[in-house]
Amino acid sequence: MLKKQFLEDFNLDILQKAAHIASQLEKIEPKNFVLKNPLKLDSDLLKLVVNQAIFNQTLVQKIPEWANKSGILAPPKISLEQSSSQITAEFKALKVKGNIGIDLTGGMGVDSYFFSKEFKHFVHNEINTELSEIVANNFKILDVNNVEFQNIHAENFVFQQQVDFIYLDPARRDGANRKMVGLHDCQPNLLKINEKLLKNATMIMVKYSPMLDIKDTVMLLKHVNEVIILAEKNEVKELVFILRKSVCEDPIVSCVNLASNQKEFDFKFSEENQIQLGYKEPNGYLYEPNASIMKAGAFKSIAIKYGVDKIASNSHLYTSESLHSDFPGRKFKINNVIDYDKKLLNKMITTKKANVSTRNFPYSPEEVKKQLGLKDGGDQYLFFTENQKKKKIVLICNKIQNILK
Repeated sequence: MLKKQFLEDFNLDILQKAAHIASQLEKIEPKNFVLKNPLKLDSDLLKLVVNQAIFNQTLVQKIPEWANKSGILAPPKISLEQSSSQITAEFKALKVKGNIGIDLTGGMGVDSYFFSKEFKHFVHNEINTELSEIVANNFKILDVNNVEFQNIHAENFVFQQQVDFIYLDPARRDGANRKMVGLHDCQPNLLKINEKLLKNATMIMVKYSPMLDIKDTVMLLKHVNEVIILAEKNEVKELVFILRKSVCEDPIVSCVNLASNQKEFDFKFSEENQIQLGYKEPNGYLYEPNASIMKAGAFKSIAIKYGVDKIASNSHLYTSESLHSDFPGRKFKINNVIDYDKKLLNKMITTKKANVSTRNFPYSPEEVKKQLGLKDGGDQYLFFTENQKKKKIVLICNKIQNILK
């Protein structure tokens, strides 16, 4: 819902005026502009200009395809924060195609924009009429002509015919703007309407918070055929669940790290549960899986797939004598493996600079750095962990840079 401080009396002309002013203020520093208010704008218009200026700056990185389009209007800040990025929206759009698609929770329209390219007709449904008008304005500027705009509660949406695709991005905040994590807390609550949606659509795609428990969600929704864990630059951004009419207890889980040269990794929970692994002392090379694989819990599957050995059951670090350059994660050359001994470490890290990570270790990286008097930086990477014998060890490494092909 648009906050009152965004605009008391919604007026598209005022937003367009704010956008025009913001476009004239190159390299604006919002705080300085507010303090100086060089154009002597009234407080409401000043807020809109600053919001638009911040939006314009954010578009360059988050949605570059929109960045150079004059007249794109900024939604409230919260809508931008909760929207997908271009890179995640484009990836999701690769999964769909058809005649009719619907985004039941349209928001500022980033997902709808990229989905609409794959359909003859697309519906952007957004309960907030003001936000819907902003999106309609933006889509006109973006020359999108196949999108219909509706303003209906997702739970009450009436289907006139069968559709190929429905997308939802349930709100994860309550009325007091507090973040909510549980599946039952999200609005709309898919648990209440998924059977209705599946009767009217061939495929449903729903985006949830990275904090959600994947296995619990699969169990509750029953019809999940695929789970996609979307990370961007090794930070998990979205959990995407694809539902179809058939009940599925063991969906494919795809771990994707976008904006990198790393490959997509697929597995199933049933396969993961059946794998029996041995453990080896670190030797030669060290591997740390990317964030999407860690979120998925593919700790044994990844070892089998890439021919590496796990150091210990709960450490989630891997080793091999020869380099496996295609491993999806960070790779390191192990220079030394020593016991966790503060005096010994102080002698070996003479520069007092290192990049510290901890896995299955009683202290956080910050606590370790404080204990040893270390600062971030330098070429050395220190991994504090436990081996298979539950002995605390430190791996002293150098990072192997990925070679883009």
